[in-house]
Amino acid sequence: MSAGDRMRGLFRLEPADAALLKLEWRAYRSMLPRDEASLTYWGLALTVLLVASLLLFGDGFSAQSIFALGALFVFLIGVYTGGGKAMTVWENGFREWWLGLPVSRSSLVKAKLFAACGIQYVAAAGIWLVCIGHDAVRLAGQEETGTMLGSDGLASLALAHAPLYAALVPLGTFAGYSLLGMYYGWRRWLLVPWIVVSISPFGLFGILSNLETDQAPYLGAGRIVQYAVVGVLLAVLAYRACLWLACRYGIPDLARHRPGSFGFVYGQRARKSAAVGNGRIGTGFASLYVLERSRYAYWSSIRPVRLVYGGLLLLAGVGGYFGARDPLGLLGGLRAMLVIPCIVPMLAITIQISHEANKRRLEWWLGLPYPRHLLLLARYIAVWAFVLRTAGGLLAMLAAGFALGGREGLDYFSHDGRIGSIFYVLTAYFLCGLFVSALAFLQACTLRSSMIGWLFMPLWFAIYFLPGTLMRWIVPESLMGATVGAYYWAGLAAGAALVLAAVPLAIRIGAKWIHLFVFNTTEDRWRRRGEQTFKFRS
Repeated sequence: MSAGDRMRGLFRLEPADAALLKLEWRAYRSMLPRDEASLTYWGLALTVLLVASLLLFGDGFSAQSIFALGALFVFLIGVYTGGGKAMTVWENGFREWWLGLPVSRSSLVKAKLFAACGIQYVAAAGIWLVCIGHDAVRLAGQEETGTMLGSDGLASLALAHAPLYAALVPLGTFAGYSLLGMYYGWRRWLLVPWIVVSISPFGLFGILSNLETDQAPYLGAGRIVQYAVVGVLLAVLAYRACLWLACRYGIPDLARHRPGSFGFVYGQRARKSAAVGNGRIGTGFASLYVLERSRYAYWSSIRPVRLVYGGLLLLAGVGGYFGARDPLGLLGGLRAMLVIPCIVPMLAITIQISHEANKRRLEWWLGLPYPRHLLLLARYIAVWAFVLRTAGGLLAMLAAGFALGGREGLDYFSHDGRIGSIFYVLTAYFLCGLFVSALAFLQACTLRSSMIGWLFMPLWFAIYFLPGTLMRWIVPESLMGATVGAYYWAGLAAGAALVLAAVPLAIRIGAKWIHLFVFNTTEDRWRRRGEQTFKFRS
């Protein structure tokens, strides 16, 4: 019995629904470890991911933290895979044909959800095996770090996490596919909590890196089973919410949607803004920068975004006011939250390039009469200008609330040069963010070879956790609220020199191969897979 037949039997689908599921499953079938070549790929990918986890995380994480980190991977892969698939539907050339199938709206959506969950379960099983392998290697090394478990404890922990991973797959996939119903109208308000849900798990990395076995009873095997039950309940709610949004609003919006129609709705306001700012655009690189900055200026002007950002400013001020009573705790919390600004530019650059390639706008962008490295540099500076402006406002409100919270906090940082630790932490995270976000341009190199792309995929997800890993060494706990020694500043200066050398190099490499995205859109990949399947079957 094939995997598709087992899925149809599991969900007890009607013949029409089973045919839809088989249609959607064809997009993922080539990814399964079915033959010798695919088994080799999966084996190499899991080996690369295991080696990367041992090198990056080493013995700095407890066994519970490693499995919890794997759970974050499973959830985030589901969210971003589901969200990415939902976004491609809007510009898919077969959208009208798909909507015209003589089946119900719910059947169309369910087929996509179940097929996406099927391939995500394969990926989740691989991550689960990597977590077991990581802790087994450490256990075999007999390292007395205080974070190790015995073989029995490792087995119980692995078995407890299996149902949790199984619950996180549909939870993340359904949450990601909910984007189908958030494109127009009041549903765009839901984009804000969706973005928060998709980004906030990265902030947990700093917390997980500091958990010891005896300090994490809430990550024990018994608690994990309870979390799995909660995850199942949340997955059911996410499933209902996804069907409601996609079927009631998403499908009608898709039927009315035409490429460029979203811009037409807001075209009058955009033309007015362009008329006012036409004299300030400039020429050369300045015009490229204004072009890239315009997308962030537009999103910043949307009322829901402004209201949410205003609420965040208020929360930052209140948090600084009450955090003045515990300066060290406030600094530790700030350290954990700074991981998010490091990740946002990389996400923005990756999504922009892929989205523009799928919408066939990348050809126009690359056809502008400027060198490619200047195009990428303008995009890089624009996204960081937006992040710095947004994060700077939050930090300013945090500092204002801290100053109003009393003299206790001010006196704490004014003694022994402790104020320098704040600037050290901010500078370290800023440099780390610059380095990590520049790596987003290297994704173009993976398109030169399918094998390179497949092997790079697990590392690509690991890169998102690179800031949290590096900061454990660059900004240790002993440095929080303490005097920063000269050797730390010297190391930071050396790191700045490395970043200033690495960023232009990454941009140059990305500029050389950025055109490959034009030939690797979602539609092109599906077409090639269809040709391969047809040749195999014939």
